[in-house]
Amino acid sequence: MRHKLGLIGFSYLAGLICAEFFGTFTIGVFTVAALLLISAVAVIKSGKSASTAVALFTVSAAMSVHGIYTLTVYIPVIECAGKTAEINGTITDVRYYGHDTAAYTIKTDINGAETGINMFGEDNAGEIGDNIRITVKLSLLKDNQRFAEKSYYKPKNIFLSASPKSKAEIIPSGKFSVKKLLSDYSDYIGQKIGLLLTGEEGDILNAIFLGDRTGLSDGLSENIKRSGVSHFTAVSGLHLTLISHIILLIISLTPLKRHRYLKFSVLAVLILLFILFFRLSHSVVRAGIMLIIYYGSEPFMRKSNVFNSTGAAALLITLCDPYACTDAGLLMSLAGTLGVGAASTAAAREFGKGRFSTVKRAFIASLSAILCTFPLSCVYFGGFSAVGAVTNFILYPLFLPALACAALFAMLGGNGSILIFLAGLCAKGMIRIINLFGNFKYAYFPLDYAFIAPVSFLSAIFILLVHFRFKDLRKTLKAISLSVCVMLFLTAVCDIYFYDKAKLTMYSDGDDACIIAEHMGSVFIAVSDDSPKLLQNINDYMKNNFIEEVSALTVLNANHNAVSRYSEIPCKIFIPPETQKEVYTDKITLYNQSDICTLTINGISVSLSPAKDPLDNNIAVLYGYTEKALNLSGTVFVSSKRLDGAEGCENAKNLYYEKASYTVTANGFLSKRNQG
Repeated sequence: MRHKLGLIGFSYLAGLICAEFFGTFTIGVFTVAALLLISAVAVIKSGKSASTAVALFTVSAAMSVHGIYTLTVYIPVIECAGKTAEINGTITDVRYYGHDTAAYTIKTDINGAETGINMFGEDNAGEIGDNIRITVKLSLLKDNQRFAEKSYYKPKNIFLSASPKSKAEIIPSGKFSVKKLLSDYSDYIGQKIGLLLTGEEGDILNAIFLGDRTGLSDGLSENIKRSGVSHFTAVSGLHLTLISHIILLIISLTPLKRHRYLKFSVLAVLILLFILFFRLSHSVVRAGIMLIIYYGSEPFMRKSNVFNSTGAAALLITLCDPYACTDAGLLMSLAGTLGVGAASTAAAREFGKGRFSTVKRAFIASLSAILCTFPLSCVYFGGFSAVGAVTNFILYPLFLPALACAALFAMLGGNGSILIFLAGLCAKGMIRIINLFGNFKYAYFPLDYAFIAPVSFLSAIFILLVHFRFKDLRKTLKAISLSVCVMLFLTAVCDIYFYDKAKLTMYSDGDDACIIAEHMGSVFIAVSDDSPKLLQNINDYMKNNFIEEVSALTVLNANHNAVSRYSEIPCKIFIPPETQKEVYTDKITLYNQSDICTLTINGISVSLSPAKDPLDNNIAVLYGYTEKALNLSGTVFVSSKRLDGAEGCENAKNLYYEKASYTVTANGFLSKRNQG
């Protein structure tokens, strides 16, 4: 049996992912696991392929572990949501913000299960490693448009957020912590880069080297996604691989190069330190394990293999945390590594020969990584970049020296300003290229259909089965092409299905709300206030849906003094605040009066108004705030304020930093299209 470690690692990962589809239905998980175990035993008794038996047994074991973990850890923890409790735990991570506030990650025991919680509140001088005792109200983490909070933290064994209800009692640990030291040093390097590069180039360099995207403008963040280079701004295996090459280059200049065991030991220790420097992200941990296995093969006289090393990394990470199987960074990192290490190597042997072979191989590597991560990109980011391969190919010559200079700057203790200056020049060039490709109209294709996730998962399994069954590059490429064609076909079918139906999209920034109604080329937009955040949402929506002009745009209030920026949106009719007007097409009617706007789509009315009782049979989008319980009378109610637990709000849909999309049929029937 070839590639034993890779087979076990990826089978275990596949089992955990399958178990995730069942959610908390652990009975189903255990049932399927038992059936797979019986199948594995049957295969062994029949004397057939040992690989099949090992794969079935490993998948069964993974599903069982996932079910046990859900029953003993996850469910007991989330049952405490909504309760007030005193917690006593250890601070594992701290991020400081302005106005004496900070975000803490606390490792504690909740309902007999050890887990992590996120707490945002007053900066109480707590540091990593300190013990903390505080009374908090626990809440479930939720995904929203701005940040997929639950999806991001669940793979990190963090299931709840906490609101402080008392003064925190901090008990310093008094122990030396390497993790705290390197975490503080990471913050120090980020601050130094920000001081030396005060423009956008400093922000993008911090994103490239440290994964800190907080300084990026909304426009630049959107163009990074559209141009298909989001992986550049997420600390990944590429960072650690480049750093390991720099370390090896330095070691080659010292006497250590003649002592293979000592050389490997120094390299392994430095890799582990950089894993802590990059705050233990799953993709970096995966890369660290892979690199240690890869470089360890030389002194221990073993042949390295990309499939085995990635499988071992996946196994080690998910053994510690079964929910890590859904971490976007880990899965895309694994897929990209297999794309570059396996798929591109095979493709280069076939297509990378002749003139300009170096250029061909570089392009093939970039294209292979993009194709292998394509299904995951559709699932996690709701779309794909059509210019990603070209943009990556052009940006690599600027990205690599920028990352190398930043890494050397960190290794030199934050000295060597010339390195950051050179990195800044590369970053400036990257920004221009990213904006050039990101602003291209058809650079990015959003896919917000329900079939994307299951079809992408099944496509990945199909491609892997074809590859390992036939061991033929051409057949693997045909499987990839067939999967892409199926995805495009289903997308076309859905577009035809929604052709004569209106699309209703609602946004909120927490204070103000926005409605976008689209039907047969007519686009109507109503905004409760001239909020800059909602303006960015509108611009992104128009860019992602290839809309060059809207039929009508109305702004009800002008509290932000940004009406002039709204008037720059290309539209046939712009209705400024305090203007009464009625505009309509064949299917959509917009009536604007004072601070109330009503959109009527196929007989369904959508009201945008100050916080008050909504009208019966309408969908009401409210802004503002009210302490008074709302009487819904069966109305579907969408609010721009959080209403969790509010009396009379059983039908409420919170829109705080969220996007909600619905379809309105010709008969006036409303159905959910997608929830972001």
